[in-house]
Amino acid sequence: MPSTASRLNYIKTSPIRRIASLLDEVRRRSDIISFGGGAPSLPPPKEIIDYLVDKLRNDTQKTVGYCGTRGLPELRELISNDLKENYGIEYDPSSEIIITDGGTEGIFLALSSIIEKGDEVIIMDPTYLGYSEAIKLLEGRVRKIPVKVEDGYQPNLEDLKHIISPVTKAFILLSPDNPTGRIIKEEFVKGLVDLAVDNDFWIIYDAAYKYITYDAVNPWVDKYSGARERTITINTFSKEASLPGFRLGYSTGPKEIIDAMEKIKQYVSLAPDTVGQYALLKFYQDGIKEKYLKDIVIPTYKKRRDLMYSLIKEHLPDAKTVKPEGAFYFFVDISHYLELMNRDDEEFANRLLYRKNVIVIPGSHFGDTGRNHIRMTFVSESEERIIEGLRRIGAFVFSYTL
Repeated sequence: MPSTASRLNYIKTSPIRRIASLLDEVRRRSDIISFGGGAPSLPPPKEIIDYLVDKLRNDTQKTVGYCGTRGLPELRELISNDLKENYGIEYDPSSEIIITDGGTEGIFLALSSIIEKGDEVIIMDPTYLGYSEAIKLLEGRVRKIPVKVEDGYQPNLEDLKHIISPVTKAFILLSPDNPTGRIIKEEFVKGLVDLAVDNDFWIIYDAAYKYITYDAVNPWVDKYSGARERTITINTFSKEASLPGFRLGYSTGPKEIIDAMEKIKQYVSLAPDTVGQYALLKFYQDGIKEKYLKDIVIPTYKKRRDLMYSLIKEHLPDAKTVKPEGAFYFFVDISHYLELMNRDDEEFANRLLYRKNVIVIPGSHFGDTGRNHIRMTFVSESEERIIEGLRRIGAFVFSYTL
């Protein structure tokens, strides 16, 4: 049998996708409480579903047909208007925006467009686990700066300065963050842009959760002087529109980068999903997006966040965490309990599932600094099941630490 490509040895299977497969298998078991994957539990706006059903019935061929590789021009125009209204930055919809198959494809296309073999990309530790594997697959090198619970998971600009080198090609910024829920401070963004200008590297700004904020304003990188010509943004509709299954997102950037991303996308996925794009046309019309986020998404998730925070304090009083300012997650330092249990975070998660039917993600999956942590999402379960899930976790820990 012929061998597979050696580059596959550089990467590992995503543990989050393993959890997704597990959830597919146990979905019929109502006793499983999942604080694992970050999929929204709210349905998308009814208006866009009704609109899409009507389009499929009355304009079938157009709705299910191919579109251009960059996506529907009218959707890109609506995105441009939305970003101008919310962030004061105008992007040319024909040359500076491309529709992608979710944020994941956006990340891969962006990195593929800029990385040469041996280039270094700086990420935070912990951070979203998809970055490092894509970098390694493209034969780049990963450099990391640690962020810790004691600092509110905020990065230190001096740490960044110390690891910038002549082969630094990019820095990836995710804000609001996965797994910590941290919103980056404006002072760091200003310093990052200055360093990018002085050292001539790209900023890849992953804005997947840009509209999922609770207590702080999330800065938009492109608005800072010098950032526009060296920033690629990654966006997804999975979170803000509650449409993860449509696998749609978009990227913005300088014309040369969008051209490069289009060139690669032609041979990766040809074109984005047309059906979902028609649904998103309605999402941007008639104030649906603003009303959905303001009246449904943010109040629901904020209430669940506050509930989970109080329950962590009640059932895991010796754990350390930071109340997330955005996104979907708590990142919880359970070092105290792991020491008493003589377990690591991976064993903790496995035994918790086996004994109590609760799913959490081991923190070590997000980087070395994430060891002895667990990530828990507060958006995938109802308030009643959040209460029950934390009660089970507390009972599990108590049974080991008597």
